[in-house]
Amino acid sequence: MAGGSSPLLLLKSPLGADRRPFQDETLHAVSMSARERLSAPFEIDVLAVSTIRALDPDRLLYQPVTITVRLKDGHERLFHGVVRRMEALGSDQRDRWRYRLEIVPRLWFLSQISDCRIFQQKTAIDILKEIFGEHGVEHVEFRVLSRGGVRPYTTQFGETDLQFVQRIMQESGYFYFFEHSASKHVLVIADHNQAFRPQVDTVHRVVYQGDNSDIVDAWSDARETTYGRVQLQDYDPEKPRKPVNGERRTRLRTAGAARRRAYRWPAMTTDNAVAADRARFRQEAAEASAALCSGHGYDPNFCPGFRFTLATDPITGARSVEHVIHSVVHTAADDTWLGGAGEASFESSFVCFRQAVTWRDDLSIPRPAMTGVFSAIVLGEPGEEIHSDRLARVKVQPLFDHRKDTTAAKSIFVRILHAWAGDGWGWQHLPRVGTEVGISFMNGDPDNPVVVGCFYHDENLPPFPAPAEQTKQGFRSRSTLRGRTRDYNELSFDDRAGQEVVLLHAQKDHKVEVENDQDVEIGRDRTVATIRDDSLTSRTGAVSITAAAGAVTVTAATTLTLRVGASSIVLTPAGIRIATPALSIQAPAIQTVGATFNVTAATFTVQAGAVVLATPLFEAPPPIPA
Repeated sequence: MAGGSSPLLLLKSPLGADRRPFQDETLHAVSMSARERLSAPFEIDVLAVSTIRALDPDRLLYQPVTITVRLKDGHERLFHGVVRRMEALGSDQRDRWRYRLEIVPRLWFLSQISDCRIFQQKTAIDILKEIFGEHGVEHVEFRVLSRGGVRPYTTQFGETDLQFVQRIMQESGYFYFFEHSASKHVLVIADHNQAFRPQVDTVHRVVYQGDNSDIVDAWSDARETTYGRVQLQDYDPEKPRKPVNGERRTRLRTAGAARRRAYRWPAMTTDNAVAADRARFRQEAAEASAALCSGHGYDPNFCPGFRFTLATDPITGARSVEHVIHSVVHTAADDTWLGGAGEASFESSFVCFRQAVTWRDDLSIPRPAMTGVFSAIVLGEPGEEIHSDRLARVKVQPLFDHRKDTTAAKSIFVRILHAWAGDGWGWQHLPRVGTEVGISFMNGDPDNPVVVGCFYHDENLPPFPAPAEQTKQGFRSRSTLRGRTRDYNELSFDDRAGQEVVLLHAQKDHKVEVENDQDVEIGRDRTVATIRDDSLTSRTGAVSITAAAGAVTVTAATTLTLRVGASSIVLTPAGIRIATPALSIQAPAIQTVGATFNVTAATFTVQAGAVVLATPLFEAPPPIPA
């Protein structure tokens, strides 16, 4: 290892670059521990010394630093990151002050940011770029074969930005790693093994002695059983008889795999292609983690995503097998800065997988489980009061979407939980644009909200004021478009004891359709007031009006007409006119009192026990025979 006049560790910080001889007012690295793995931020702990007492943390915190590991055989490795923590440890016997630095990638700081927001009609890469751009993660490279489809509705709820972007990557089949240089570290996002860049000039050998960078002095090979098939299913309300389905069978020939199935509901999608991809991602992740190798060596270039060739596998005997580093822990020490006589040291413990095995991260970060009920506002296009689709769904903006990113133009239609629903029957009401509704989430999925009810608030008050009218219940609608407070339909029930009322109010027309019989029983009086005309028609039957214990009074202001065929009786304020082809009067007694009694008829028949005509003038046909 390096040492003596050529230090193993070199630290470049905002205080300057360390070099021989010992420089005042700078930091000199004396030890380092670095932990790196695929799809995780790296963590580097550095112990450094300086002549500066009580170093101002602001000179280092959130500042970039570079560590160089330089081996005696000429190999070196650069680590670049940002200081997230500085700890002052006191001084040593030479009055050199010791400091511990924790160094992370720029991506790590997304773990200190949490949010609730909604992304609409964006791909996974669109979402990642947007978040990285907001938080200064500048150096990002996408090495992906599949850019993925548009995600209609993607919710971040209570997650840190780091959790969220990692979840989005896992759902999309992406993994990530870092590539370091003297001035930056690049976040590489990939979805295929060719994104791992090979080391072209070195072949590593398993040799159980020595510490050259090409030496691996420990090696193990672990195999695990895994499931043989992954199946994901879900439900699509637009295709209710065709379950969403995605399946993937393993390519491994492990014992009993065919009998082991991983079934998951829900697939968190209504797209069969997406479900198939996610099933494949899960199966590939299980296969990748089922065959991992571990080792110990001395190459500082070992880092996640690093491809190397093993000359001969000591267990299988296979030659020139390419492997990829999955995770590694580096340990380095160089106390020559402190005047120590010991030799500098460097070593690594690592986990790797064969390049021939497709790498995929396990879906270890689940979507947040949305429990309870959340408030949302119903959305619509400008000028609309009701905005729905053929399934009577609406669009909503959850109140936790504080950025107000959700718009009616891009948002998805949300199902409504009705009290009753069937094929052309059931209960239906559509919340109006601008009203507050309660939403829950199907299967707890934040990307699948459903309206479960409506809320009143201080600007949208109940139709029956409480507590003054708290005995009332029912519903009152509002005419649309631009209906006023007095424009509504209503069916309400007032349950105040002794004053109970059922009120039906139709703002314009009221139609009642009865397919068979209608029975109405009224305990006391009935009053019907019609402003204009009133019509009663029996198309095929009779009309009967009976006053079982009283009179029937029919009153008209101008004319009352009774008509049957060609016969009619017309009553007016001036008199009564009877028009009929034949008139027959049958009565025990007939009495007329008046000035004139005129009868003009082809036939006039009177059958009576007595006829009394009390009138000065009586005009009639010839006398009726006795």
